[in-house]
Amino acid sequence: MAEEHDHALAKDHSPALADGLAFCVNHPTEETGLRCNRCGDPICPRCAVHTPVGYRCKNCVKDQQSAFYTGLPVDYMIAAVVSFPLAVAGAFITALLGWFLFAIFIGPAAGALVADLSWRAVGRRRSRYLWLVVCASIVVATFAVAVFWVGYLFHIGLIIYVALAVSAAYGRLRLA
Repeated sequence: MAEEHDHALAKDHSPALADGLAFCVNHPTEETGLRCNRCGDPICPRCAVHTPVGYRCKNCVKDQQSAFYTGLPVDYMIAAVVSFPLAVAGAFITALLGWFLFAIFIGPAAGALVADLSWRAVGRRRSRYLWLVVCASIVVATFAVAVFWVGYLFHIGLIIYVALAVSAAYGRLRLA
């Protein structure tokens, strides 16, 4: 009878059972002695996230990471408006020069420039998907140049350019 009472209390997220064990807040049938070091909720090893300061529940980690991002929803539109014409210019110059070796030098430089100017245009705020908007703008701009100016999609210089520009922009913005 006492075990049933303890089990019912644990399902209601009671502090602990008599032996110091509790039930995970996400998995009510999983007994655990582990607690989040921030909120104190009991968590099982599947729910525990190892941080430099100890184990935390996924909700506390998500809240902490959300505070890191200060960007606004309008930042995505600003980044697209800034990055698209710059990426068109880089793709146009690459296609104009024609020789694929120029793409090896222009691609990373253009990608880094597009990423830096886009990040400055949004006030250097950190956004979770800013890198994705800038990289997509580079791909769409290169596609537009390939179709409307070059006339065909498989221009080796533009393929090299877009691969290197996207990787440079991703590298700059993913950690920004």
